Amino acid sequence: MKRTVGLLLVVVALAALMLSVPIQAKTQVIVWGINPLQVGSGNKEMIDAFNASHPDIELVPQSTPGTGGYATQDVAKLLAAIASGNPPDVTWLDRFTAAQFASRGALMAIDQFIEIHNFDVSGYVDYTIDELRFDGQLWGLPWDTDTRPLYWNKDVFRDAGLDPEVPPKTWDELIAYTQKITRVDDEGKFERIGYIPGYGNTWLYLYAYANGAKVLSDDGRTSLVNAPEMVEALQFVVDFYEMLGGAEKVNAYQSTFQGEANNPFLTGLVGMLVTVNNATQTYARYKPDLDYGAALPPAPAGKPQTTWSGGWSYAIPKGAKNAEAAFEVIRWLTTEGPKPKERGAAAYTLERGSQYHIPFPYAYTPTNDYMIEEYVASIDNTVVREAVMGGLNAIEHSQARPVSPVGEVLWVELARANDRAIYGEMTPQQALDYAHRVVQRELDRFWQRYDQEN
Repeated sequence: MKRTVGLLLVVVALAALMLSVPIQAKTQVIVWGINPLQVGSGNKEMIDAFNASHPDIELVPQSTPGTGGYATQDVAKLLAAIASGNPPDVTWLDRFTAAQFASRGALMAIDQFIEIHNFDVSGYVDYTIDELRFDGQLWGLPWDTDTRPLYWNKDVFRDAGLDPEVPPKTWDELIAYTQKITRVDDEGKFERIGYIPGYGNTWLYLYAYANGAKVLSDDGRTSLVNAPEMVEALQFVVDFYEMLGGAEKVNAYQSTFQGEANNPFLTGLVGMLVTVNNATQTYARYKPDLDYGAALPPAPAGKPQTTWSGGWSYAIPKGAKNAEAAFEVIRWLTTEGPKPKERGAAAYTLERGSQYHIPFPYAYTPTNDYMIEEYVASIDNTVVREAVMGGLNAIEHSQARPVSPVGEVLWVELARANDRAIYGEMTPQQALDYAHRVVQRELDRFWQRYDQEN
């Protein structure tokens, strides 16, 4: 009896001791830009997988102030959060804006964490890392990447008397193919168009890079927006629209296009387009028997075919309270995180009757290789599989937008120049001269201030 009482006392004492020792709480890392409520995205599965595999860190997706759900932050709100001393630990960031944020002291360089953890960034596609470098430092880790292939509808090619297995490789061939494919009715209204320069996801960058143009000087301080190669590229776009009857006529036809299930590429209203490579997801979902192909966009004769890519990243804002843990979050999200995300997305896709799950390309090459083996290699439809691989293989030939602290100004002014030229408000030279003056003015302002402060 005494022994039993003694054991009970020991148990009670141990229990009391355990209760008196506080359990070590996880370090909470606040992340802006991942919405676990987005149906079919796999985001919830990814968040759960991180938290299950990290006993010391909890990834906490947080609604961005002033926006609905778990939306990506806008620039003003992120800067306001940093200025108030209450930023998230991790933020979702369009890669081409990283230099803009970093140059204004809004981000934390991550080189110290890379060195401490001996983390090898060579696994990421080169241009995705280069986009995040500014002033000799790295300001984030790349998440995904896209490419912009040329897609062509082989049935439309056959109907126009073209070889369905041979896409155009030069600008001259693109013009000739478009002329053969395009049809108008008795009133001159389009029934079908071969190619529209601004339809899909092209922008002036596509034609500029194809023509060998550079938008900025190597040191990033001088605008080359109105260089001859840029003007030639915009002139090609303008001439193409004029060949079709003008931008207003083309856009009137384009305004009749419907999305997704009635996509004009699926219905044969457009024979070719250049767009981001996740278009294959839509094509496979709504018309898995579509006969089409993917290749690099055409270039001027004698110049190598190329394309351009965008994508997003994860960065650590200046003043983040848990920067060390935040680095582990962005490292995991950009390397291992896509695997549970795509598993969740694939389950949702296949449960709803889609034949294939097509993952989005990721910036981390080993992860991309995993996705190809796991999801793409098993696609039993040769057309779909080869189209998906066409977009993925284009990564090797792709370029990124220039790294610049005035990247958004550059983007906007090039878009304005394009519209001014195709609608005849200015010549290509005049439109790009105007854009050049705006961009150079902003570059001079930034670099003068930056040099004085540094």
